[in-house]
Amino acid sequence: MKNRAFPILTVSVYMIVMLSSASLSFALEVNENGRDLIHQAAKAYNDDMRDRPVITDKGFVSYINGVVKRLVISGKKSPAGVRVNATILESPIPEVYSYVDGHIVITSGSVFAVDNEAQLATLLSHEVAHLVEGHYIGMYQQIKAAERKQKWKAATGAIFGVLLDSTVDYVTEVESAKQSDKLWKGEATYLSTAKSVAKISAAQSAYYGIKDVIANIPARDDGGGMIDPRQRFEVVADAQGMEYLALAGYDVNEAPKAWDKLRRVKSKRAMEKEKAMGPWAAQMRQTESMMRMLSGRMRQSLGESGLVQTISDAPPSRPGLVGDFVNLKEVRAAQKKGRERKGIDAYRRFLKHVLMPRAERELADEDYSRAEADFSALYDKGIRQPAVIYGLAKSSIGDFAFSATIAQKRKAEKLYLKAARANRKYAMPYKGLGELYEDWERYGDAANAYSNYLKRAPKAFDAAKIRRKIGRLKRKAAR
Repeated sequence: MKNRAFPILTVSVYMIVMLSSASLSFALEVNENGRDLIHQAAKAYNDDMRDRPVITDKGFVSYINGVVKRLVISGKKSPAGVRVNATILESPIPEVYSYVDGHIVITSGSVFAVDNEAQLATLLSHEVAHLVEGHYIGMYQQIKAAERKQKWKAATGAIFGVLLDSTVDYVTEVESAKQSDKLWKGEATYLSTAKSVAKISAAQSAYYGIKDVIANIPARDDGGGMIDPRQRFEVVADAQGMEYLALAGYDVNEAPKAWDKLRRVKSKRAMEKEKAMGPWAAQMRQTESMMRMLSGRMRQSLGESGLVQTISDAPPSRPGLVGDFVNLKEVRAAQKKGRERKGIDAYRRFLKHVLMPRAERELADEDYSRAEADFSALYDKGIRQPAVIYGLAKSSIGDFAFSATIAQKRKAEKLYLKAARANRKYAMPYKGLGELYEDWERYGDAANAYSNYLKRAPKAFDAAKIRRKIGRLKRKAAR
């Protein structure tokens, strides 16, 4: 088995890479093997989504796919059989990945992890690049071509010839040996590429291009072990995704922030896992099942099963490298063609018009864990109208304040009071305070809170019941 170093890109491959970036009509040619992989991906998607908590809310789905549509460059052809479309899963864990037939899967945790539309578009642009450029289809076709020729050598005419060449080497050296641990070299890939790109940036007075990035993605880790080409194409998708982001008119400076936020939320969720397994138990089990499915598939060979789905990962060095990609020639050129949009207002409108009604429905249905997650997302993004603050307080303790800790009760009390101050005529915070104080055995405070509720809502459906309750609470307080 040969053990060669990462080869230099040929001039022809350089030209093809540059042409693919410049010509929006370019599309990867899909052969019979590619069509088979697309078919396998479609089947895998349908099987995987059958038991997943797929979000079907029309407003939610329409907004996410609207962002995806803007990212699919006008006139840029996807490979035949690839139709780019997004599916949203209900899960607090941030995950974004895609199937090679065109299905992008993003969790609600990813959608709510970001601060604006440009950051959301960043996460989606990475997958759009994978799909439109046909990364995995190209890998698979290259492997099958080598098998037919009975020799492990990639064709130099491929758009990413140097990467695909190493892919075939990887198949023979790693996959044949069943060394599945080699799959998890994402951090090594990003860190090594970041160091190389930093040297290019320092050495060149002009901006560098995507072809320079491709030439500096390592084929092997520091220990000499080959890095899974899927991890290496993650860097390519980041670079090309930045160009897509710029062409769509988004502010590319938001890109590193998006990946940093995703990584931070993932870390936070991991640290809070034990706590989350309370109200989020069912959702967490679904998410863990999804991750086991993903991990299992990634540990399979680079055949149909291993290439139907991309990787979902956010290694620590990713935000820094993506930040460097702001200086790519292609990104700079694309920025001149449109305005730089953060989309803060658009993102908040989406949250307000889609997430608010959903959170209120969940609260009414006493689905407190989901309601708390949605009200928290609204609150954290600066949407702090009285109804949001009240909803967050109510959902945080539900109907069982007596079982909450003192800290949880005080937090809910603070939120109820904040909602009441925000709108003096708003009745619901006082009802919430009455329920909280009653379970807290603060009977006098509960009676006063309920009285304030009736002053603001004298014709409430439960007015008679509340009046009787006030009498009982006053008697208890007087004992």
